[in-house]
Amino acid sequence: MKISVIALAVALTGGAAHAQDIYAGVAFDYGKPHAGDDQTAASLLAGVSYDVGTLSFGAEVEYGASATFGGDYDTARLRLIGAYDFGGVTALASIGGTRYDAGADTFNGYNYGIGAQMPVTGALDVRAEIMRDMMDDYGTNVTTTRVAAIYSF
Repeated sequence: MKISVIALAVALTGGAAHAQDIYAGVAFDYGKPHAGDDQTAASLLAGVSYDVGTLSFGAEVEYGASATFGGDYDTARLRLIGAYDFGGVTALASIGGTRYDAGADTFNGYNYGIGAQMPVTGALDVRAEIMRDMMDDYGTNVTTTRVAAIYSF
């Protein structure tokens, strides 16, 4: 599965030369599972988006590693993101796939989320999101709250 995630990331960035916005970012995630201990993670993310007036759409890939030594799992997500620009604030909605790596075990599911993104400078934005991971084979769903800094190239 790790190879297919890498291949998908390469495929996404291969078409990125025609994208209107290419970005990368770092995030701090707080995950609250329905069963088990809460977890914090530091995530790296990258994506592309295409603007169509005030609407935009794109794809994003991310990897999150536990920010504490006692963390239960690492995360990988691939998401499709839609956005609407209200001027000073951009509303986001996303849907995609999630993979948890818990040592010898891996678990797959899907995710969806909502959020907002605001510019700080011409190239730097700050993002706040709430995402929901629905893990079919894990037995527990996780709600993640995220704060991220996004740099556009």
